[in-house]
Amino acid sequence: MPALVALVALLAAACSGDEATSGSPTADPAAAAAQALEDAGAASTTTTAAPVTTSTERTEPLDPTSVPGAIVNQYTLGLGDCFDQLRDIQNGLPVTITTKLGCNTPHEFEVFHQLTFPVGFPAIFPGEKVMTEFALRSCYLEFEGWVGSQYEVSTLEIEVLTPTRENFEDDAARYRGIHCFVHLSNGDPLEGPTRRSEL
Repeated sequence: MPALVALVALLAAACSGDEATSGSPTADPAAAAAQALEDAGAASTTTTAAPVTTSTERTEPLDPTSVPGAIVNQYTLGLGDCFDQLRDIQNGLPVTITTKLGCNTPHEFEVFHQLTFPVGFPAIFPGEKVMTEFALRSCYLEFEGWVGSQYEVSTLEIEVLTPTRENFEDDAARYRGIHCFVHLSNGDPLEGPTRRSEL
């Protein structure tokens, strides 16, 4: 049974939530997120659900020429993009390497929805828990429309990519984007697009 069943049993209706509202220095991002979910008909309960990290851990430096696909910035992925993620160690620090692949090539993940955290700039970062909860609930509401089956009976799991504190609060970046993506719960690679796949 998918890891988000406890969360999704509380949710209903569809979520639009893609428009950011203008913020002020005193804007409350957590309240804005809660309001957006309430407006979408989602329950305002809390959850401890969090994205599952299934990326491959490596102990040796990665040779970029040995990686299938094109290495890209994960934040530039678009709707329907298929990709892999590898964890590498460079100069003693962990690095996530994202490679974009054709969806007919075996791959780990596919982006199925994108949205914007509903608060303008300037605003204080609401914290990882609030950001992740909002992202997971919003992504869940879009899952069935993309895949063609209910999340509770699907073989797919939902993960999210959310803004960092640095990009969220940065004067230039002001980043609010959220990526929703899926992978097979058994760890097998996906083969083909997930849209209307009923997986």
